[in-house]
Amino acid sequence: MNRRNFLRTTALTAGAVGLGRLALAEPKPAKASNDKPNVLVIICDDAGYADFSMHGSKQFPTPNIDALAKGGVRFSNGYVSASVCAPSRAGLLTGRYQQRFGFITNLGSSSPGDDPACKGMRVDQVTVADAMKSQGYRTIALGKWHLGHQDEYHPCKRGFTDFFGFRGGGSSYWVNKCERDLGTIEKFDGYMTDQLGLEACKYIDDCKEKEQPFFMYLAPNAVHTPMHSTKKDLAEFKDLKGAKGRKILGGMTLGLDRMVGTVMDNLKKNGIADNTLVVFINDNGGTPLTNSSCNAPLNGMKGTLLEGGIRVPFAMQWPGKIPAGKVYDKPVISLDIMSTALGAAGVSDPQKLMNTLAVERETKVPEIEKSLGIQVSCLGGGKKNREQGFALRHVIDSVDLMPYVTGKTTETPHTALFWFRPPGKAVRKGDWKLVVLPDRPPMLFDLKTDISEKTDLAHENPAVVKEMMKDLFNWEKQTAHPMFRTEHYWLENNTKLYDRTYKLEQPQK
Repeated sequence: MNRRNFLRTTALTAGAVGLGRLALAEPKPAKASNDKPNVLVIICDDAGYADFSMHGSKQFPTPNIDALAKGGVRFSNGYVSASVCAPSRAGLLTGRYQQRFGFITNLGSSSPGDDPACKGMRVDQVTVADAMKSQGYRTIALGKWHLGHQDEYHPCKRGFTDFFGFRGGGSSYWVNKCERDLGTIEKFDGYMTDQLGLEACKYIDDCKEKEQPFFMYLAPNAVHTPMHSTKKDLAEFKDLKGAKGRKILGGMTLGLDRMVGTVMDNLKKNGIADNTLVVFINDNGGTPLTNSSCNAPLNGMKGTLLEGGIRVPFAMQWPGKIPAGKVYDKPVISLDIMSTALGAAGVSDPQKLMNTLAVERETKVPEIEKSLGIQVSCLGGGKKNREQGFALRHVIDSVDLMPYVTGKTTETPHTALFWFRPPGKAVRKGDWKLVVLPDRPPMLFDLKTDISEKTDLAHENPAVVKEMMKDLFNWEKQTAHPMFRTEHYWLENNTKLYDRTYKLEQPQK
């Protein structure tokens, strides 16, 4: 959180009582305009940092993803807000640290005693889809959801007008069926990644014909397990040295890149490429233990708060708006996608809009909770407590990145970035990175000189450790009680991941 967001949180808290009493009418969607820019967010799954040619891969050519990055900006210090899938997506879609609303771990890795009805993105939360829809956008979600199985957590009840995909955290690539909107199962022939690309193109064609601006969240499950590649794609890597899993991963990555190319070509075919902000990002670090990915030169993997778990491929293109071929080196985070999208849509104050939408959303919470058979604890305790907690429930951490990547400002988007997922916590402040685990002293790394986090400098810099521990504590005070807890197996397993040895050099062809 930067200083501006901290002060904003304080101010909102002081004014929350008055805001809670405002009799705000339901926000009316802004009139759609065919000259409004479209926004396309592509989020891939469990890919390795090293496994894209834009990051130097010699094994896996990704020309379409490379072209996206070369046509705009590549973020060399791009992060996600969690080291695993579901909480990372919750943060991206709300523009808030997901710990603020108790979403700290994957749904499937939570404790057996947790109430299944609580396993989803908390029902009082407003999403970027809600916000974009209020501005006259058609909002489309494709692919993996992973933010709750029950109907009340469904994309079409979280701001999206359209959905084609699956609710869970994984799927066979040959399952040949997906859910259309709410509850309609449609069958198809072919490979999942290719099908999601085709569906994206159909929606884009329809929006073009109807002159609708769109916000599209395209979330293929590639390259998450199961390890499924088409035979044709796999054949391209028959001579690749190493384990069979690495060859299959190559085929899956080729399919992912082809999907990106299919969608980008469709934007050009419709004459809207120059009027579309496109973001490409991965949801967390690669997982070499299950899909043979590589995060070199980063240490760690998915599930850890080392760089290999949270620093990801991250690029953004908007022809004529973002200078081509730019590399932005200051730390940014997936949370920033929300404010960047809203800024592109013409929203000058995303926090003000989110507050308006949140007031309206909270009037519906009791009815939603009743249908789920639960009560969101933060909304209990009477009207006064609800009003006083409004700011902490809805303050955003997202920053519009456009002024930074276009050079309109030389300031740093974030003073510090924070992470928490049991068993670990971390904070990055400038070039310093602090990692805190329960079974060892805090570890301090200088990422400017040690991107692979090989050398712990905590002992030599006690004052820095103390300052960053205090920053972390102050941030934690603003987070919420977990909606569901991490199962003991995953706590133990993820602690062991910090002691493994990871490849820190690019695999050779």
